[in-house]
This record gives sequence, structure tokens and C-alpha cells, in this order.
Amino acid sequence: MAGETFRNKVNIGLSSLILIFIVLCLSTFGLLSLSSARGDLELAERGAEAVKAYYEADSKGQKWLEKTDSLLMKMEGKSLAEKYAALAAEPGNVYDEAAGCIFTDIPMEKGQSLRIEAVLTEGSGRYEIRAWYVYDSGEYNIDDAMPVWDGKGETESTKAQQEESK
Repeated sequence: MAGETFRNKVNIGLSSLILIFIVLCLSTFGLLSLSSARGDLELAERGAEAVKAYYEADSKGQKWLEKTDSLLMKMEGKSLAEKYAALAAEPGNVYDEAAGCIFTDIPMEKGQSLRIEAVLTEGSGRYEIRAWYVYDSGEYNIDDAMPVWDGKGETESTKAQQEESK
């Protein structure tokens, strides 16, 4: 009897250890899954915000295009120079004489803007969209406080090291 009790206790202890190990493993994997799911959710939310901001700007761009088109329809029969001048007089429009196009920038979130460029044409087409893209319009300042070797010549630190070795 005494031998059987001892054997049962050992089996119960070993199975308990295995069960505890399995529970710890499953808990760890569950926490890792939860952490990964939170990261995926945050990434999806940021992506959704970016898409929403783009389509809001795109909607404003379509309204700008509609306004531009209605102005051009009213000016039918006038010269391209007069049309460009009238469009450039509208708030938010810029005439790029070198490129020969009228464009507008629609601000978005996080320093981005939607640029729409249109070239006026003769006839019933009135205009042609040259570009419709998002670009980074924010201020970009390069931090050059830390001297970094540019691959050309010597830096202050290499000059100092050479002088110390002499």
C-alpha cells in the first residue's frame, strides 16, 4: 500500500508540472498574440486615417476641378492667356509660366499636400490634368549639428587622432 501511494503522488506531481508548463506556454503565446494584434490594430488605424485624409483632399481637388471647369466654360472663346490670368487670380491657384500650367496645393495632415496641375487646351477639352499627386510639403531641416564624415577628405576627429599619434 505504501508503495502505491508514493507512485501515485509522483505521477500527480509530474503531470501537474507538465500542466503548469503548458499553461505558462499558452499564456505567453496568448500575450504575444494580443501584443501583435494591438500593433496590427494601430497600424490599420493609421492607414485608415491616411486614406481618409487622402480622399478628403481628393474630394476638395474634385471641387477645385469643377470650379476651374465652370470658370473655363464661362470664358469660352477667349485666349489661353486670358484664361490663365483669370485662373491665377482665383485664391489658391498658382500659374507656373515656365511649365505652362496652373496648379493648386490642397493641404493634408502630417505636412503633406495634394498637388493638382492642369494645362489649358484649345477647343472643347478646355484642360488636361498633368499631375495629381501627394507630396511632403512640410519644412525639412537637415540636422548637421553632429559632424559626420561625408566620404570626402578628413574630419575633425581624424585630424585630431593623427596629431595625437605624431
